[in-house]
Amino acid sequence: MSDSVTRYGRHKFGSDTAMPAIREVYAGVGGWKDFRGAGLRLNRSTATELRAEGITMVRVKWRLKTIEISLIRYLDR
Repeated sequence: MSDSVTRYGRHKFGSDTAMPAIREVYAGVGGWKDFRGAGLRLNRSTATELRAEGITMVRVKWRLKTIEISLIRYLDR
């Protein structure tokens, strides 16, 4: 369950299995930073870990689109 897609993720990406690649992360202090080297996918557990590190938004690549996602909204909080 920890690696599952959230309800918001299913709605946003139109898939129960959508785990888009995280490309950039945003924190209030440092702004947007490149995150491509990590190779992480957005799911419930990575979103929770990023929030604990102070990251509030991510830019993800899903199919042919790049989308900005609020982690608070993604986690349904």
